[in-house]
Amino acid sequence: MIASLWSLPTGPVVALGAIAAIAGFFQAAAGFGFALLAVPLMALVVPPETAVIVVFLHGSCSSVLTAGHRRSHIDWTEAKRLSIGAIVAMPFGAIILVTASSSVLRLVLGIVICSAAIWMLLPSTKLRHALAVQPATTYAVGAVSGVLNTALSTSGPPLVVYLRARGFGIATFRSTISVVFTISNVVGLFILLTWGAIHLVAVKYFVVTLGPALVGWVLGNATAAKLRTEHFSRLVDLLLLVSGLLAIVKAIMG
Repeated sequence: MIASLWSLPTGPVVALGAIAAIAGFFQAAAGFGFALLAVPLMALVVPPETAVIVVFLHGSCSSVLTAGHRRSHIDWTEAKRLSIGAIVAMPFGAIILVTASSSVLRLVLGIVICSAAIWMLLPSTKLRHALAVQPATTYAVGAVSGVLNTALSTSGPPLVVYLRARGFGIATFRSTISVVFTISNVVGLFILLTWGAIHLVAVKYFVVTLGPALVGWVLGNATAAKLRTEHFSRLVDLLLLVSGLLAIVKAIMG
């Protein structure tokens, strides 16, 4: 009904709604993964530039919901340092975007991500202690995330690797990474608005698929509450591995 009133084709609306629900589930369950899953799938249904904006708007809402739902578990020291690092470094990512080869960057990123994910998935990692770091390291990780955000629209992997290595529990991991995503998205939204990248059709698709995404988020959040720490860690590591493989495939295929 809404789709027809807004002159949107029913097929794409249904497909995008299903994708949004699935991506919302994993975003809520793991604390990240919406863009990872939704962008390549939605780009098969609508133009890539439309898919990116739809996913960006959905990801912003999902991050806010996740962070707000368990705000008492947020590690504000880590969140602030990572966010500051990301914001400061975003302009450098924009420079890389217009001067460097995105394919080479994605290939390197994919290899590094896959290596980190495989290392974490090895049984021997259970014996390793949580990473203890200096503030400068946290700022640096945030900076890498910021550069990747504006250069490749892929800010999550370094944050995931870092927070996993820090040994945070499920609630702290999900809430803290969601705060960083939220702050980065606010800055990104300003950039997109400034560049005139947000168009009406993308906003319409976002609105009509918001319901399914929220359903997926609710189910994912309920699932996360029942996950044991080791199962949650494996889910995060598997999503990270998928992220790296997709980056490599995209780099090879151009």
